[in-house]
Amino acid sequence: MHVSLLNSDGDVRGVGMPLIAFFNVKPTDVKKFNEVTKVTVNGAPAQGNWYFEETAHAGAALEAHWRPQTYWPAHAQIHMDLPVKGLSAGEGLVFDDSLTLDMSTGVAYVGNIDANALTMTVTADGAQFGTFPVSLGAANTPTSSGIKVIMEKGLDIPMSGPGYYDPHVQYTQRLTYGGEYLHSAPWNVGNIGHRSTSNGCTNLLPDDAKKLYNTFQIGDVFNYPNANGPAMTMGAGYGDWNVPWTQWQTGGALPIA
Repeated sequence: MHVSLLNSDGDVRGVGMPLIAFFNVKPTDVKKFNEVTKVTVNGAPAQGNWYFEETAHAGAALEAHWRPQTYWPAHAQIHMDLPVKGLSAGEGLVFDDSLTLDMSTGVAYVGNIDANALTMTVTADGAQFGTFPVSLGAANTPTSSGIKVIMEKGLDIPMSGPGYYDPHVQYTQRLTYGGEYLHSAPWNVGNIGHRSTSNGCTNLLPDDAKKLYNTFQIGDVFNYPNANGPAMTMGAGYGDWNVPWTQWQTGGALPIA
């Protein structure tokens, strides 16, 4: 069976970005896989482990995420060594490749979105960066609560949902597989900062959306502690930070010890 990584050498990511592996065949025993994985941050060993979950990634039968207990440090060099070639992945299964990864983190951008005040307060490396008005999901199209991470960015993309289609939504930053984004919403300027009327996305004023699109990176962290929707889950996006550490250490869908 073959292992591949979402992350690439040279990536610069936010401090919430997990290391993500895909398996073309579902393993049945991952104890050695977890045991031999070595991750360092600025050359020092990092403590963490893999957490396995079902996947919708094309060509994958299972995926796993590796993260430490808390966010990565900012401006750090991350190295992962995955020497698994030849190791058993369960009865009749053996890994056919070994991998390494060298990536880094940039500025630690962390956003906190207050659904009552309808503001997004952002810090950069712990210092105040700015506060921006938002409009969140309406009662019938709520915004999920919890910690989310930017998964991808799109300068101009089509969006659709119940009763609407817009071929040109700008400055989009995806937070969930289900379609929650940070994005510019010029059609909703009158409600931004005053009422939650979106289809679940975090609507931003056009100038703010452009500024934040040019500032944030994949892996940056956004916390929605009091949003009106269901709790963010692991599989809804990069929902890793919503899993309690004691649960994370079990390995999820497959035991690691």
